[in-house]
Amino acid sequence: MRAFRPALLSLAVMPLSFLLSSCNNSTLTATNPGSPSSPSSPSSPSSPGGSGSSGSTVAYVYVSNETATSGPNQIVAYAAGSNGQLTAVSGSPFDQNVGSIAANGSYLLAASLPAQPGINTYTIGPSGALTLGPQFSLAQAPSSSGINTSCAGLTNLIFDRSGQSLYTYVVNYDCSNGAMASFAFNSTSGSVSYLGDLDIGYNTSGAISFLGNDDYAYSAFSGIYWDVLSFMRDSNGLLVNNSSFTAVHLIPMPPGASGYLVEGFEPGLTATDTANHVAMAEFPDWTIGGAAQPVQLASYTADSNGDLTTSDTYATMPATDVTTPLDLEASPSGTLLAVGGVGGLQIFNFNGGNSLTSFTGLLTTDSIAQVAWDNSNHLYAITYTPPGSTAPGKLHVFTVTSSGATEAPGSPYTVTEPISLAVASQSQ
Repeated sequence: MRAFRPALLSLAVMPLSFLLSSCNNSTLTATNPGSPSSPSSPSSPSSPGGSGSSGSTVAYVYVSNETATSGPNQIVAYAAGSNGQLTAVSGSPFDQNVGSIAANGSYLLAASLPAQPGINTYTIGPSGALTLGPQFSLAQAPSSSGINTSCAGLTNLIFDRSGQSLYTYVVNYDCSNGAMASFAFNSTSGSVSYLGDLDIGYNTSGAISFLGNDDYAYSAFSGIYWDVLSFMRDSNGLLVNNSSFTAVHLIPMPPGASGYLVEGFEPGLTATDTANHVAMAEFPDWTIGGAAQPVQLASYTADSNGDLTTSDTYATMPATDVTTPLDLEASPSGTLLAVGGVGGLQIFNFNGGNSLTSFTGLLTTDSIAQVAWDNSNHLYAITYTPPGSTAPGKLHVFTVTSSGATEAPGSPYTVTEPISLAVASQSQ
């Protein structure tokens, strides 16, 4: 799942009683014994060809970034060595006024931020450098789409598992509601072509995740109007409502708890493994003795119609030490789940339809906005910058093996104000 971007709406609409209690907790949980601790200060990436390029390049890592001078945004680019250490890509940062980004093979796609929003395609060169290619403007969408370009903006770019389709959340597509827009992606030219959009209403989440078969996608939204949305992917890539989807039943609160609006757990944020399982962050809309409770994680199984069921209860779901999750991402193998958000970053075992289990404690207590994996056992995470903060952002890199996770050499790296993260793996 790609973290929801417009003003981090997913953070703003969490159950109010839970959010206020959680964010007012000034004491962050320390890293568990045996887990790696955070370096005392961030570093800058090595120069190309320097000591940071241990082994061959396994991935190129891109971060869209707001500049300190409040000028046009930039894309900061790194090459990741086999040990996870980063080196600066020649020419980085690239002055491109973009926000949300996504990588696919030899291309980086980005939501442009001029008066007429659209999607830029960049070719990733042999050394990771970016060259601007085809550009799509929302003004090119047919009038039947209902998109009002005077209001609309794009965020949450994500590819399906096949890499043949691109999706983006259209904020205020009609100056009121949000929509999921679908595009066909041409892997030869890097161009995108508009397929259509789907109105998903006001205050809904455009952070979607696809099952392993690519047939169904899900978005969960926790707040006053909590919901789980299910989408079907047509053969041409167009996302449509899954009309046969049965609403997910709330996981009940434990005995002795005092509920608020829904008296149970509100699903919010999803991630999928390589089969038919969906992990969800479950936000408690209840307290015990007036005390707010931690977010827990549930595993659901999808049937042939895309319906979701779970055997998890409040007693079987693991709690996360991340105070308020903002992004969930499954590893390429689908066996691990990274949870990042306000309060830190943590990894869990994603056990298919069985309950998730703890894998690490907090890897950092920095608040994390977005996480991404490469295909070489590295986990990347950019920090969340609260409104009004002048502290520089960071890019963390962790090496994750069967025995745990450790911070890679040189990590974390200073990034002025990170917006979005994309990783182009160079190994399969």
